[in-house]
Amino acid sequence: MPSGGTAGQHSELTNRRTTGELGTFVTLVGLVAFAAIATDLYLPAIPYIIADLGATESQGQMTLSVFMVGLAAGQLIFGPLSDQFGRLPVVRIGTVLFLVTSVLCALARNMEMMWLMRGLQGVAAASGPVIARAIVRDRYEGNRASQVMSVLSGAMAVLPMVAPGIGALILGFSTWPSVFIALALFALLILLALVRFPESATLSVDDRLTFRRIFRAFGAMLSSRPFLGYQMAGSFSFAALFCYLSTVAYFLPDVFDVPTSLFGYAFALTVFGFMTGSLVNASLVMRYGMDITLRAGLVISLASAAGITLLAPAAKQYMPTLAFLSSTFFFGVGLTAANASMGAISLFRSQAGAASAVYGFTHALLASLVGALAGGLYAGRLLEPALILLACSLLAIGGLWLMPRGESA
Repeated sequence: MPSGGTAGQHSELTNRRTTGELGTFVTLVGLVAFAAIATDLYLPAIPYIIADLGATESQGQMTLSVFMVGLAAGQLIFGPLSDQFGRLPVVRIGTVLFLVTSVLCALARNMEMMWLMRGLQGVAAASGPVIARAIVRDRYEGNRASQVMSVLSGAMAVLPMVAPGIGALILGFSTWPSVFIALALFALLILLALVRFPESATLSVDDRLTFRRIFRAFGAMLSSRPFLGYQMAGSFSFAALFCYLSTVAYFLPDVFDVPTSLFGYAFALTVFGFMTGSLVNASLVMRYGMDITLRAGLVISLASAAGITLLAPAAKQYMPTLAFLSSTFFFGVGLTAANASMGAISLFRSQAGAASAVYGFTHALLASLVGALAGGLYAGRLLEPALILLACSLLAIGGLWLMPRGESA
């Protein structure tokens, strides 16, 4: 009987641990997804916002731009704060701000108010991914950290496939403010999940948080050749994704005579490639290591981009091949993303929040700039987006010359 009781207690303890790990994983996915869901869920609502607030199409698109600027800037705020005060208090504050700004977006009655609230919503949304990356680095080492981040990225990648559909479903029976109320409810769920979330940061009570200390830490990261190498690999790969997303709704009808109503299928193709690459990376990284898998992803993306560029002048004749190459390109990005972010952040273990902030800021800012460039240079054909895709791939693989030559632990 005593042994049976002990076995029962052990089983109960195992179940609690498994449930706790699952809850932690789901919460981290939610935090990483803050930015994605805040953009993808409301995309179908943009035309309704424009019509209701008496705005132009360019003014409606600006709600995306100001959100991305806020997302970039917010990471520089929340990352260092989480190093000083802990991950949990800071991410809870960020989540509350995301909830409040979502409600205020729903209450906006002019575009100026909407721009302001979307910018602040972007700042608040930054707390999720920047602190989630730091938490992964706190809890795991080297290749294992990259593996966990890959699984998170793969799970999070499902959201861009389903979020626009959910947004359209909401608009089917309600008005556009309901989309922002749904974002507020999402934030509320994350806030509830954070109540029992374990703190992961080891705090130093000796160092006071000052602007001088923050800028000194940022300077050390930006002057580190390995950090810049990982930064280039991850940021330019991600920027290529934004190049594609900024132009796909245009070149599908212009080049391939595909109606924009089928945009979701092209989007799903992209997400499928990235999601598959992320999940495959979770397996490969433990066998071959972070840096080798990263290099493989960069080579795959570069080869695919070169193929797309070569076929671009006669794109309509090679539509199935180009679809395959596009999915393969983002498969390579999936192999690259988690390894690049964890490789960079792992270089500054005691300042994981600040390192995540610098990495995420550059990530978001560069992606928005490349996306704007791709949109500005688009000339009704595939060649310009393909050349930008190729240039991003070359710059990403150029980061290898700055990375450490030895395999990461």
